[in-house]
Amino acid sequence: MNHEEFESLNPEEQAKVFYQCSFQERGELLPYCHAPELFVRSLSPEELYLMTRELDPEERSEIFRYANVIQLVFISDIDCWKKDRLIADGFIDWLKALLEADNERLIRWLDEIDFEAVVAGFKKIIRVIKPEWEYPSDELLEDEPYFTLDDRYFILVKEENLETVKQAVEKIYEHHRGRYAALLEGVLNELDDEIEEEAYRRREVRLAERGFPDPETARHIYFPISKEQFEKFPLKNAFRVQSPEKTDSLPVTHYPILWSQERLFLDEVMRLFQEGPDQVLEGLQEELMWLSNKVIACEGIDFSSEERVRRGVVRARYLVNIGLEELSGCDLIQARNVLTTRWLEIVFRCGVSCLYDLRNEASEILQIYWKGSLEHFLDFLDPPYRAVFEGFLPARNAKSKVSFLLPVFYDESLKNEDHFSRDFRNRQDIEKTHRAVREVKKIHRFLSENFPNIFHLINLERERKEVSYTLFSLSGTVFVRFVLQETSRDGYLSCEDLRRFLERGFRKNDSGKWLNEKDKDEFLSHFFSAEERDFLRPFWNAVFHRLEDELGRLDSKRKIDPRFVFLPLVESR
Repeated sequence: MNHEEFESLNPEEQAKVFYQCSFQERGELLPYCHAPELFVRSLSPEELYLMTRELDPEERSEIFRYANVIQLVFISDIDCWKKDRLIADGFIDWLKALLEADNERLIRWLDEIDFEAVVAGFKKIIRVIKPEWEYPSDELLEDEPYFTLDDRYFILVKEENLETVKQAVEKIYEHHRGRYAALLEGVLNELDDEIEEEAYRRREVRLAERGFPDPETARHIYFPISKEQFEKFPLKNAFRVQSPEKTDSLPVTHYPILWSQERLFLDEVMRLFQEGPDQVLEGLQEELMWLSNKVIACEGIDFSSEERVRRGVVRARYLVNIGLEELSGCDLIQARNVLTTRWLEIVFRCGVSCLYDLRNEASEILQIYWKGSLEHFLDFLDPPYRAVFEGFLPARNAKSKVSFLLPVFYDESLKNEDHFSRDFRNRQDIEKTHRAVREVKKIHRFLSENFPNIFHLINLERERKEVSYTLFSLSGTVFVRFVLQETSRDGYLSCEDLRRFLERGFRKNDSGKWLNEKDKDEFLSHFFSAEERDFLRPFWNAVFHRLEDELGRLDSKRKIDPRFVFLPLVESR
């Protein structure tokens, strides 16, 4: 919809369009709203920040003219800081934005923000001289631009910041002389690190009130929870109903709802609350907002793009969905009871626990058969198993907290992406991945029990930097030795072994050469129970298909070049 069409709509129609748009589009539409101040103040501080961050400074200041003080304080807490440091450029740009909005915005923000933040910010951009005599000497002033409002404090500031700082200090001077003097005395006398540390502490408190704790605290949501701990955790007694006054000053963030286009089991359960008391559904939505903010805070509060925030919200939804499916068995009524009595954060942690259980099972293979060597284990796996396990056992580095790195799901449908991984969304993803983990685990046990020296041989090969053994190539070699009735031997086949297999193991028909069905059935029956055969059939079908693809083109009566045979393993390559 273009701007003219939007402007022609009545207020109700504008509201419907406005709240369905992305935050960037909202910023573009706001100047054409009939009552822009109502739209601005209906947004949570987080949403207003996302709406304005991509706008030109002039457009941003125009919107700040309608913002309330709580929105302004939140935005300054994001814009003026980088991790635990207040940044000079961010602070000066913030002063410019408020000055260009109107004088009232600057004064209201200064009245609300903590004194330590103001002092710490000005210490980044000015120097103050308070001479003992009537006028400072040229040696004190040097060549740096300066100004004074009372011939008592002389404020030195960079040329490019002079006009902004002077206007801001003049507003403070006009509004509150006592605060003006206290500010400049603070710049003169407060220790840089101490004042900035206290400002940061107060900022952390404010952000925590919006659901953004410090990263270390936020990461507690990723702590797994056992069934016993879940049962003992306090129940949710009642939903908190906000007073009208609080609702006006702190509107609930809408983005968990805005970014809910993908239908999950969670959404089906939430629909059951639409016919009940409004405060129940609103309470759940508020819980989801707080949980989403904690996810965002885990890597530092980063609102540098709408996409970053979206990822945090979507991850919160996915893990709540997994936990809810696990706790309810995907029964809608049981799931409704869970959401009524249990906090969403605990349901989220149940979802996290499901992923950690998968990781622990995958790690068992690594520890039992590979002495903890992730590199050797991943090199051994063929696609798609390698990608599945890479999602569980990511490469570890000194800067990362391994416990915080969530497993990701291998999704072969992501063909247009650089990688094939995404967040787990539901129990179906977990069950599919669990099957792959169990397949690899069973094949490892099969190999180690029937060919006890095989992993020793693989490790020797890796020490010589001659890596040929993979899960498929080794499994295919075992099948070939079975057909040749040489299961007591392990290691590489000879070219003569391969010729004999080509003559005995294949059948011909009009469509090509195929492995004998009788050999495949006898092989599986010899090594596996009926239940294991059913479970491992997809894995062995993939191995058999690879053997047919590799060897079906070879002629046993002609010389075979082992360099071009990778399944099975043939010596002298």
